[in-house]
Amino acid sequence: MNIFVGCSSRDEISKDYLDLATQVGDCLNGAHFIIGGTFRGMMGSVVKNIPRGDITQIILKDYADSGVLSSKQYQICETSFERMERIWNETDVFLILPGGTGTLGEIITFLEENRMKSEKKKIIVFNYRGFYDQIVAFIQDAKEQHFCNDDILEGLIFIDDIPDILNLLKEEQRV
Repeated sequence: MNIFVGCSSRDEISKDYLDLATQVGDCLNGAHFIIGGTFRGMMGSVVKNIPRGDITQIILKDYADSGVLSSKQYQICETSFERMERIWNETDVFLILPGGTGTLGEIITFLEENRMKSEKKKIIVFNYRGFYDQIVAFIQDAKEQHFCNDDILEGLIFIDDIPDILNLLKEEQRV
């Protein structure tokens, strides 16, 4: 199963988030990871104990030129649009951990792709310590005010602990 993990790749974030990312990566060891960034910050913590052959980086050319390619398998993209399309096509399940605007953009892009496609993919958002509460409220409010269809949340799952991630992924493998 190809699991995309989206999260912060900034080094300046709290150690709590880095430790969380390490725990998630260790629990998912054995899966094939798709990542869209560098091996820094939370992303670096997620994959630090994962064999490099089990990781595919889909990364923008600007980052690749700066020497951040760390996996054995990688794809270099000219634009963020191309990057998102490749990530969508390569991924079976999306797992979103806390992150910044890049991660938020990924959530919205995957949500919109799910809305437009007949093949729905699971988007698991780890709402660690309520990190994404405002996003949940925004989507619910947009839905209630009829800016979104009622099925906008199809495939989008908010969870708040690691065992829930594992249970959802086990269910997905049985499908």
